[in-house]
Amino acid sequence: MSESTKPSPVPAGHPFRFKGRSTEGLIKAFFGGNAALTIIILILIIVFLLREGVGFFPKYRQELQVYRRSGLEFVDIARKDLTAQEQMVSLLNRAYYAQVNSACRKEMLRSQEATALVNYIGESVTPARDALLRISAPADGEPVEGEEPKPKPAPPPELLAKLTAKYQSQLENALAGKAGEGLPKAPHLSAAEQKTLLDQLKARDPLSKDDPAFAVELQGALATKQAEAAAPYAAFRETINGYQDSSSALDGLVSEISDTVKATREAATLNEIETEKRATLLEAAAKAKTPEARAQLESEAAAAVTTPTVDFKVSLEPVLARLPEFKDANAAMSNGLNQVLQQLPAQLSDEKASHYLSAFRKAAPEMAKEAADTVPKLEAWSGDAPVSLGTTIWGFISGREWITGGGWQDFYGIVPLFVGSLMISLIALTLAIPLGVGAAIYTNQLAGPRQQKFVKPTIEFLQAIPSVVLGFVGIAVLGTWLQETSMHDSFSWIPGFPIQQRLNMFTAGCLLGLMAIPTIFTLSEDAINNVPSAFSEASDALGASKLQTIFRVTVPAAISGILAAVLLGLGRVIGETMVVLLVAGNRIQVPDFTDGLGAFFQPAHTLTGIIAQELGEVPFGSVHYRALFVVGILLFVIVLLINWSAQRLLKRFRIGHH
Repeated sequence: MSESTKPSPVPAGHPFRFKGRSTEGLIKAFFGGNAALTIIILILIIVFLLREGVGFFPKYRQELQVYRRSGLEFVDIARKDLTAQEQMVSLLNRAYYAQVNSACRKEMLRSQEATALVNYIGESVTPARDALLRISAPADGEPVEGEEPKPKPAPPPELLAKLTAKYQSQLENALAGKAGEGLPKAPHLSAAEQKTLLDQLKARDPLSKDDPAFAVELQGALATKQAEAAAPYAAFRETINGYQDSSSALDGLVSEISDTVKATREAATLNEIETEKRATLLEAAAKAKTPEARAQLESEAAAAVTTPTVDFKVSLEPVLARLPEFKDANAAMSNGLNQVLQQLPAQLSDEKASHYLSAFRKAAPEMAKEAADTVPKLEAWSGDAPVSLGTTIWGFISGREWITGGGWQDFYGIVPLFVGSLMISLIALTLAIPLGVGAAIYTNQLAGPRQQKFVKPTIEFLQAIPSVVLGFVGIAVLGTWLQETSMHDSFSWIPGFPIQQRLNMFTAGCLLGLMAIPTIFTLSEDAINNVPSAFSEASDALGASKLQTIFRVTVPAAISGILAAVLLGLGRVIGETMVVLLVAGNRIQVPDFTDGLGAFFQPAHTLTGIIAQELGEVPFGSVHYRALFVVGILLFVIVLLINWSAQRLLKRFRIGHH
């Protein structure tokens, strides 16, 4: 280092020098300590996650070993055919009802809207109506055989009048739309019809449980129209019923065998618990300080195991002896599939019905192949085969089921949670990228100073809105509005419309997109702002227009920074918890992709949501508890990779402009 570049010493009397040590050094040590503390905290978080999650796979492997040895796996091999057939029958039923309901859509919507109005009024007056019912009960207590029921004393007139007035007040508020979220929308009912229905509700006896005459009339009209529409498809309905009945033998056999293997598993589990308890007592006895305490603990240990050790081979003999019955039942179901393929109508007039029918035909060969493989799998199955650790890990990564707290077997498969997180993130980014990047381009390149002072703080203010507040907005406003809008006939061409459930992936994705806009906007605007002015000046000198300069020079030069902004927005979206927990619907299931783009309007669960929902309810240290920590580790790795990729892009962007 040359003399000219050496830092000048701090004079002894300088105000930034204290007892031989400069204030600059103290500040440097302070912030260096903060950085070190941050790194230490990060390391501790990683160690904690690994410590809690690392024991999951060995314990889950032990559970799967018992699952296999007790015969539950054998039954599930056969049960998969039943599950597959249920899905196939569901496709046929959806095709049938889509075809029938397409002919009576108007009547169905009118009846549904009338029912929604009736339910709304009924729920609004429930408190006063229940009170009136309680004081107007016909008898006091249970009737005694051979005796006349004792009539209940007449209620005091003052109480009856007070409750009646309360009922009328609640009814008036409900009829005026002042209760809850207001009267349900009824676009397929005329104003006169709505008035007729509301007048009938107003005149209905408070103690009556009958629907108003107009609602009953609409229900009757719907039933008549459905019967007329279903008549040409009676043979199709019989074909579906026949295919469904072809699994009755396998269904009964699986149900019967399930009871046997389940009892075996429960006995083995109880014996394992008692054995562990005995080992704990013996360990405590070895450490006892007095002979009396040692003798007491040894006595309790001797009596701890009351369930005999299960001989799995003996318990499986009656199950394996029924393999011929499984073969016959499997053949009956396969024949049912062949018959239904021959009897299906060639085409259906409704587009959705035709789509479901086509999906059934496409899936039929795969199901036939799976059914043909079932018997060889049952024959080759062995309860003594060990469950490897690799199989356990792969089952967790590729598993399509997350089933916990059931009486059969807990399964931990990450696929439905990962798919839910991925689809919601795609919806969010589809909304956030054009809005965030577009707003950044406008603010930095096109807006005037006054617009910049308004637009930029307003967008960045979105980050200050608590996610739980956005969740409430999604439940009360966005979800309800989308569901009501989807019921209009003019939107019936959109896949997934009408929306069946207001809490779904699309609603959650829209809210998360709103949350990601500030992140993408701010970082994209910074990236555009960091493009050297010489680039745009050179473009202007060559005669390019303002828009040509923006989209052919400035934005391409800032593309690395914009991509980094998108990745950081993705990290924000995929790590969000509260919104998806409140709005996504929390259904742990891989979406039904036979609906096409309509799959985005189905409920789902996410990686973050499952942790928030279940962690506080599971026993500490259990397999389920550790499985949630493994999900946390996976989520940590995903977000870490996203942020690492964003930093790499930002680094490339900076290097490219130095």
